[in-house]
Amino acid sequence: MSDPREKLRDLSAAARTLHHRLLVATQKSFEKLHGRVDGPGKLLQLVVHDPLFAWLRPFSQQLALLDELANAAELQDADVATAEAEVVEVLDSDAFRGTFLVYLQSEPDVVLANAALRPLLTRAGPKSQ
Repeated sequence: MSDPREKLRDLSAAARTLHHRLLVATQKSFEKLHGRVDGPGKLLQLVVHDPLFAWLRPFSQQLALLDELANAAELQDADVATAEAEVVEVLDSDAFRGTFLVYLQSEPDVVLANAALRPLLTRAGPKSQ
């Protein structure tokens, strides 16, 4: 049996990479419409408040929950399986999936990050792709 903390670290790292690639892609879309984003503070404000970034917020929240789980005193395989299922739920939600598919079709870095994450979600159920 593998270590649940190691599974969680792998899941968290792959999810964080995908999130970062999606954030960069969304920032590029924003900049095409509104001009350059001046610095990380401005980007954070956009991520939290701008409607163009709203689709990404559930995934951001899921990363925070993964971080919280990583700090748990005890961690079981079932906890990691639940976390995997919750990531799949976000990725497959209608609110997320529409924009996600656009970036999957146009951003090679998103494709690669998604390909790295999906095998870690295979235990979460048949919907994960």
